[in-house]
Amino acid sequence: MKRTLWLSLVLVVILITGCSGSPTEPSGAARTASGEIFQIALPRLIVDLDENGVPSVMGVNPLLLKALGVDVSSFAVPPDTVGMLTQAGIQHVELTAVGDRLVIQVNGKPMPQLGWTEDSMKGALNLASSLGVQSTDAIRKLLPWVTRLGLDVVIRVPRGGAAEIPISPAGAAKALKLSPITDSPSLITKFEVKFDADGTPGILGLTTRDLADLGVTNMGGLAPETLAKLQAGNIQHLELRSKSDGLRLYANNELLPTLYWDSQLLTNLVEVYGQLQPQGAFKPLVDAFLPTLDRADIGILLHFPLASDAQPISATMHE
Repeated sequence: MKRTLWLSLVLVVILITGCSGSPTEPSGAARTASGEIFQIALPRLIVDLDENGVPSVMGVNPLLLKALGVDVSSFAVPPDTVGMLTQAGIQHVELTAVGDRLVIQVNGKPMPQLGWTEDSMKGALNLASSLGVQSTDAIRKLLPWVTRLGLDVVIRVPRGGAAEIPISPAGAAKALKLSPITDSPSLITKFEVKFDADGTPGILGLTTRDLADLGVTNMGGLAPETLAKLQAGNIQHLELRSKSDGLRLYANNELLPTLYWDSQLLTNLVEVYGQLQPQGAFKPLVDAFLPTLDRADIGILLHFPLASDAQPISATMHE
């Protein structure tokens, strides 16, 4: 039933957007690495939520969509969420897939964006599978779709009487160019954490057991089940590397999807967080830390104990 609903929705969306006349741009070449042709590029799709969170697509009433076999109430957003967004002044969120990255814009302002290659997506799925995340095999089959999909969806919420904030021009997401700073970092923090066979972490030989002896408590290690999953998946080390242009993650030296930013995108993120959480407990930390994150050179390398039959994989922190 759910598969039929999705198929019906896709067909209706293609019909509606195909008649819109809006320009579209493919995310890449039509032919895949295996030689097959696969390419989907749709015009911008506008989804409006009412106060109850029920969506209408391109202005088509939900009742008409239901008559076409698509009951969009299954995709409804909780009314409390809609009310929170309206109160915060969030009028629209735009998600644009441009082949190698996902661009998110809130009220027309771009946020830090997620970028990937086919290899980094496979690496992320391998890690997720090792940690017991469900449906990774199905998601793996969708990789040719995700990495070759040209899609632009704008989700609008009620404005509550506020002045309208224009949606960004069509094609703005694909044309967005980041401008990371080139100044020397104002903060450098690099260290390695080694977990022993019991999952207890240590830095330069100082473990949380030693800290507990000194009266520093509430610093736990890896849960036994997590450690077992890492060893079963042969995940020997993870690395977090933050630099001026973004945040990179590595598993066994293999690059995973990357979060890209520059000073303006970080500033936009702080502004939106302040709208959503004006009295949030973490707001002072977010206000102080996030705007300068692109000036920090941070490296954290986590070493996990190997399974008894595993061959060691060398680990060196990336520059």
